[in-house]
Amino acid sequence: MTAPPGGWFTPRAQHAPPHGPRSAPPVPDRQVWPPVARDDPGGASTQPFPAVRSESAPLPRSAPPPGPLEIPGTAREDLPASPAPAPVGRPARTALRVTAAVLALAVAVAVPTWDGYLTYKDARPDDRVHTFAAGRTATFRHVSWQVAVTESDGLPGDRPLEPDRRWLRIRLTRTALDPEGVIRRGIPDVEVRHPDGRSWVAQITGDDVPSDSAEHRVGTPYHYEVLSLVPRALAREVSVCVRPSSFRTIENESFEDSMKRASRESELNDNVLCFRR
Repeated sequence: MTAPPGGWFTPRAQHAPPHGPRSAPPVPDRQVWPPVARDDPGGASTQPFPAVRSESAPLPRSAPPPGPLEIPGTAREDLPASPAPAPVGRPARTALRVTAAVLALAVAVAVPTWDGYLTYKDARPDDRVHTFAAGRTATFRHVSWQVAVTESDGLPGDRPLEPDRRWLRIRLTRTALDPEGVIRRGIPDVEVRHPDGRSWVAQITGDDVPSDSAEHRVGTPYHYEVLSLVPRALAREVSVCVRPSSFRTIENESFEDSMKRASRESELNDNVLCFRR
């Protein structure tokens, strides 16, 4: 069946007259067939679709990062440059730590070493050298000393020397001038020295000095036999140097008491008697 030229319409509902004082507004007729063309500008949808841009349209560029502040009328090179701090890397830090450790170690080593050197110099100061001509007698601290020297190319029972060597046979005589000289009968140190600073060992091979003070006579000479091997060319130029002992041997004194007394006494072995040839 064909719709009439005006289309089918839904008849308006017939409502009973209201019982209240007010009446409902009339409902207009609505076309149901054929469907009404939806060509109104907004369409029938109440949900708007998002706008889609054309692919050919360029995307907006992001804003460039802010640059340095420009001061009107001032060129960039006129602005003072802020110095950048130099970074300290791990090798530099390690070098600083090593340097600090080395300095600390040097100080730790130097302080006790210097203190020990001063202690050594206090206990063993520089020698006080007293020089005497050949054949002279030297008197020092209650004892007189005298030196006699003979040269030899060899010793009995010993192998021959090299041609450039020479034995010096030294006879060292000591004489106590008073009882204090008897007490000071410690064994002396002997060496042979050249004026240029070189020195050679002199070995005491025997003596006739009494070990008992009761047998040691005042005014009686006693002797030490000494040997030294020196270069032949210098045999006539060397001096025999004697360092008298400052140790005092007191009769009937125990060893412990003698050590305590020696520690209290301030006398040092810094005097050397040198006898020229």
